Amino acid sequence: MRNDHHFVDLIPGVLRSVPYILQSHGCKGYLALENLRVEHPHWPAEVWEHAVSVIRDDEPKVEGLLAAELLELPAFFEPVAGRTFGPDWILARGLMPLSYWAMRRKVLDQGFEAVFQEVLARSLDRPIYLGHELSVLASYGLFHRSILEPGAPDEYLEFFIQRFTEFVHVTFDERNAWVFEHPEVTELPSEGELLGEALANPGFFGHNVLAHVWTQRLRPWLDADAYRAALHSLTVQVRWEPFDEVKAHLIPLEVPDDAATLDARFRTFFLEGPRNIHQVTLADALWWVWCHHPEHRGLVLANLDVFTRGTRPPVE
Repeated sequence: MRNDHHFVDLIPGVLRSVPYILQSHGCKGYLALENLRVEHPHWPAEVWEHAVSVIRDDEPKVEGLLAAELLELPAFFEPVAGRTFGPDWILARGLMPLSYWAMRRKVLDQGFEAVFQEVLARSLDRPIYLGHELSVLASYGLFHRSILEPGAPDEYLEFFIQRFTEFVHVTFDERNAWVFEHPEVTELPSEGELLGEALANPGFFGHNVLAHVWTQRLRPWLDADAYRAALHSLTVQVRWEPFDEVKAHLIPLEVPDDAATLDARFRTFFLEGPRNIHQVTLADALWWVWCHHPEHRGLVLANLDVFTRGTRPPVE
C-alpha cells in the first residue's frame, strides 16, 4: 500500500480507537485512507474531510494505556497453585486485563513479527464470519511494518500492542466463535474467479471483497500452503449463508469511458452513502480491484452503487 503520510495527525487517535462491535478498524481505515489519498489526490476537499471525520469519530477512544499498573510486572505467581502463569497461558484463556501484560511481554521478548505469525496460523485454521481474522489482521501487520517499524515513538508501539491484544482476544474468544455449516469446497477457484464471486456476493458492507483484497496484502507473510489455506477460507466465506441469509448476486454495470465519471461515483459513495469507517476501507478495496482486475470493473461499479444506498446488498 502507498502512503505519503498526509494524515499522520490521525495516528494518535487511531491507536486509541477501541472496538464496540467486534474488532477495531482504526489501523485498517488509516492505511486505506492514506492509500486512497496517494491514488486520488485530485478528489475534492469535501471527500477528504468526510473520510477524515469518519476515521476520527467512528470508534470510541481511550485516553491512556489500559491496566498500566500491570504492564511492568515481571510475572504473575498464583500461591494456591504454586506456579507462575506466563503470557501464553494467559492469552490462551483470554484473561483480561492480564492479556495486555501478556501480549506486551511476548512482543518485547519475541518481536512483533514472530507473534504476528503465531496469530496468522490461528487465523488460517477456520473461516470466521466477516473475515476479520484475515482482513483486520493484515492491517495490523502492514501498520506495524509501514508506520511503526521506521522509528515511531515508543508510545505508539505501546498503544498498538493494546489494540492488537483486543483484536486477538475478540477474534479467538469462543463467545464470538459463531459456527455455521460450511459449504464443501472440493476445488479451489482461481484468485480472479473467487474475486468475481466476492464482488457478486459482497456481504455486509462488502466484507467478502474486503477480506479478499486484504488477504492479497497478506501475501508477504504467506507461503504456498498458507496462501492455499487463506483461499479456502475466502471461498467458504463467500459461499456460505450465515444466519440463513440469502446470497446476493450483483449484476455488472456499464463501465464509463472517462475517469471523471468514476471519480463522481466515488464522491457520491462517500457523501451520500451510510456514514461508516467501511466507506474508507471498501473504497480502497474497490479501487484495488479496479486497478488489478479490469475484467471486474462492472462489478466494482455495482458495489459502489449498492453500498451508496445501504449497508447490505439486495437479494433476489
